Amino acid sequence: MNNKAAGEKLILEVQLSNFMSYKNTSIPLRPGLNLIIGPNGAGKSSILLAISVVLGQAYTERAKKLSELIRWNEQEARISLLLDNEAPRGPRPFPQARSDKVLLTRVLKRSGDYHYLLNNKPISKTSLIEGLSRVGLNPDNMLVIMHQLMVGRFGSVSPIDKLLLLEDAVGFGAYRREVLEASSRLQKLTTERETMSSVLEGTKETYLHWQREYEKYELKRKLEDQYKDLQRELIWRRIIRRESSQERVKERISSLHGKIEETREEFETSHKQHQQVLVDLAKVSEQLEALRAEHLKLEHGRGLRAGALEWMARVTSLLRSQQDVLTALQQRTHDASLAKENDQLSHMLSDLVDEREKISDTAKNANQDFERVRIGISELASQLSKNTDLLIDSRVKKEVSNFKLALMEQEVQELGVQLRIGQEEIEPLRTQASQLGPVFENPRDLQQISLDVASVQERLRPLAHLSAEVEKMYKNYGELYEGLRKKAEVVEQNRSEVLGELRERFDRWKTVMDKLLEELSTKYNTLLSEVESKGRIVMKASKDIEKAGLELYAGFKGNEPVSLDGLAPSGGERTVALVAFLLSLQQFISSPFRAIDEFDVHMDPRNRETVSKLIYAASKATDSSQYIAITPGQVTIPGEENVHVIIVQNIQGSSMVRELAQP
Repeated sequence: MNNKAAGEKLILEVQLSNFMSYKNTSIPLRPGLNLIIGPNGAGKSSILLAISVVLGQAYTERAKKLSELIRWNEQEARISLLLDNEAPRGPRPFPQARSDKVLLTRVLKRSGDYHYLLNNKPISKTSLIEGLSRVGLNPDNMLVIMHQLMVGRFGSVSPIDKLLLLEDAVGFGAYRREVLEASSRLQKLTTERETMSSVLEGTKETYLHWQREYEKYELKRKLEDQYKDLQRELIWRRIIRRESSQERVKERISSLHGKIEETREEFETSHKQHQQVLVDLAKVSEQLEALRAEHLKLEHGRGLRAGALEWMARVTSLLRSQQDVLTALQQRTHDASLAKENDQLSHMLSDLVDEREKISDTAKNANQDFERVRIGISELASQLSKNTDLLIDSRVKKEVSNFKLALMEQEVQELGVQLRIGQEEIEPLRTQASQLGPVFENPRDLQQISLDVASVQERLRPLAHLSAEVEKMYKNYGELYEGLRKKAEVVEQNRSEVLGELRERFDRWKTVMDKLLEELSTKYNTLLSEVESKGRIVMKASKDIEKAGLELYAGFKGNEPVSLDGLAPSGGERTVALVAFLLSLQQFISSPFRAIDEFDVHMDPRNRETVSKLIYAASKATDSSQYIAITPGQVTIPGEENVHVIIVQNIQGSSMVRELAQP
């Protein structure tokens, strides 16, 4: 969208018919500064109001009914703008008109009909706005046409409202809305997180309660299994004990029925057996010691491999992190050396993977050896136990044979009775054992088993109330807690993302505002220097967008700048500074046409001259091709040969316009 080039006119002429105090008047406008002067009530501001009405500025329609702007006793008013429609570098602003000039008219009727005409043909407001936008004119921007009392209004609002007005004027409101929208979403997510945290904490307490109950229930089941195994071990210990006793009785009876010589031979045999068992015990002990040494060595190797694998995992993670960083840098900088380093890291990672696989293979073989040794130790320990029993048994036989030879016949009778009674006791025990499970191999001592049974019973007593319902409640609350935890993670992740987005949007707002205020402060100070003053613009509380405000400083008569919100500046100085600020801000909007109405109303002559100099300097500094300023009194403008002066007077109730001849 291109603005009109310097020296060209956007508005060539303003034509008023039955508008306010004007009957039929034409006001020519020129490039550069157009100064409209005349006494109060002459109709100066009506010219600017007429331009606003034709351009469709919303300000005028909010202020009053347009029908009230029709001249007294008239039914219709026409306001027309003769506009430049040339287009040296693109389509015409109003392509529906092929002429280099177009007459844009707005008709106001007492009936309330307000319609637009282009070269006396109807045109929609949408087409009007599109045509104006092609030359970069947005009539609703408050800085395009600065109406009366705008200086006072801007000066009376708070620093926060000043900043808001500035953002709206330069079109930066979207940055603030983005920040506030993200802040609102962050607040909602924060509230949701707090609510979720409270619910999650309550659910967690309930879940942990059932988890503890479930652990007790699991312990109960294990104890019940253990108790059953102890009962089985206990009864088989009794059976084995009885069978062993029976066997010994039979052996003794057999030995007693033999001859003394056979008894001695048995003694010798027992003695030899005793010696052989000692040899066997020594051999088994030696083998067992060797396997235990090998077991210790394998356990040590397993620890070394586990440490090596853990170290390699950490190194791999570190190298992969470095690789990710190099990849990101490479994508950003396209540095070939980074690619080479990336390849080296890839080779190192590949070597580490190969080495880990080798260690894993070695670990598999070592695990097989470890299992083999474990099984060997178990078997040798079992053999050692059996040999020990044999050793004891052979010694007992030898001592018994030697000690009881004289009483053999008497003992045969007694042993026969014992054998019969023992057999009668074993049968019910076997029936009971078959109901408890398979044969229990190598049961422990009866006293130790009995102690364990009592201990398990004592531990089971406080767990008697627990049932399978505990497991169901634990699983249900576990699933509920896990679902809530995942939801909480999602909420936290969303909040982190919105927080990052908020910071990004705030930084974007802060960056554009800092840049704008830096440039605006420079223009503001430069403009004040035209009247031998200086100033600066500061944004207060810039870390909080909702508390951030705009504070203006100005210094006159060689004094350092002070805040306009303080008591130091006089009323006139404050007005001069505010006009300078608005004129500086006006330079930041893209428009081929700008205007300021009654800038020096209620000002003394000296301050009026000061503001006039600012107006002139601002009109020269802007890229607009036209500038209109309205003043109620005569002023002296430097370089006035470049100023188009229009004098407005009211004669017998009608406003009259004439141009001041150029020197």
